[in-house]
Amino acid sequence: MLVTGLEILKKARAEGYGVGAFNTNNMEFTQAILEAAEEVRSPVILALSEGAMKYGGKALTRMVVALAQEARVPVAVHLDHGSSYESVLKASGRASPA
Repeated sequence: MLVTGLEILKKARAEGYGVGAFNTNNMEFTQAILEAAEEVRSPVILALSEGAMKYGGKALTRMVVALAQEARVPVAVHLDHGSSYESVLKASGRASPA
């Protein structure tokens, strides 16, 4: 289930546990991260870097968001070391404003 990072981290802080954030740049990495998180019933953060988004384009971002939506644990998608508002929009799977 796709949620915000704030939702995940607020609960983790209140209950005293950490949340793993893992960089991903393809379907296989993303599936492995989500399978492991589901196996241990842990929320997880999927991190996309600008380099990964250049490598995978819109297809990578859409795939990561779609897999996060289907997960059986809370999943947030995070832009790792983003440098612009445009990068944030790309990481979210949204088109840039016209």
